[in-house]
Amino acid sequence: MNRPFALATALAAVIVAFPVGAILIRPDRDDEEYRELATRYPSALALSASGGAGVLIAPRWVLTTARQAKALDGKNPSLRIGSRDHAIQEIFVHPDWKPGAEADVALLYLRESVQDIEPTPIYRDSDEDGRTARIVGFGETGRIGTKPAAPADRRARAAVNTVDRVAPRTLGLRIKPPEDASDLQGAAAPGDGGAPAFFEIDGRILVGGLYCATEDTNGDGIFGNIGDSERYTRVSAFAEWIQVTAGKAAADEAAAAVGDTERR
Repeated sequence: MNRPFALATALAAVIVAFPVGAILIRPDRDDEEYRELATRYPSALALSASGGAGVLIAPRWVLTTARQAKALDGKNPSLRIGSRDHAIQEIFVHPDWKPGAEADVALLYLRESVQDIEPTPIYRDSDEDGRTARIVGFGETGRIGTKPAAPADRRARAAVNTVDRVAPRTLGLRIKPPEDASDLQGAAAPGDGGAPAFFEIDGRILVGGLYCATEDTNGDGIFGNIGDSERYTRVSAFAEWIQVTAGKAAADEAAAAVGDTERR
């Protein structure tokens, strides 16, 4: 049974949405292990040189958080995906989102299809509690329990954690002590907003979450330390919105193309 996800568990708990980096890794593991794991998830994308991430869920659609999409809005941006740049044709932010709100999800509609990367479908079921999640981030890195020190290299790193709290629109992942954690546990760092959390089920890879914020649960002022909790947008909660939005955009584009043809 899903356990409630209480965002304010103590007065000392502080939630911060990191603005810009990559995965903090275990002190007893080599960075190369995290980079190698990330190669399993080529649909995870760096959104810009300054930070942010998303995931290709269809040939022309990138899923990310609303906060990251707003950072791109109005800049006529393009994304480096695979071997080429792809212009963003339109940005769709969930209508319920506002800073600090839980509807932290958005879609980026690309002008052309991505040809050299296989998209990853979204997770639609409601049984995320206890599932293993593999999170892919880009940029700065460091060790769990310390502040990131290395300059951003925007290289993909993947870490393994477990969903341990589920709410209607969010998932929670706690940073565990080494004896309870996976061999490649990691914590999100500045710049990982929108980083996808992947589930692997029956041989399929699916997008289950998008990184939003870290709660300094232990109150030590270090975000991403043991005992802290990370909040992710629960992708299954927005599956219908994603489908409807993508379908309407495609239909509107097709109708506009027909109109252009008829006017010629």
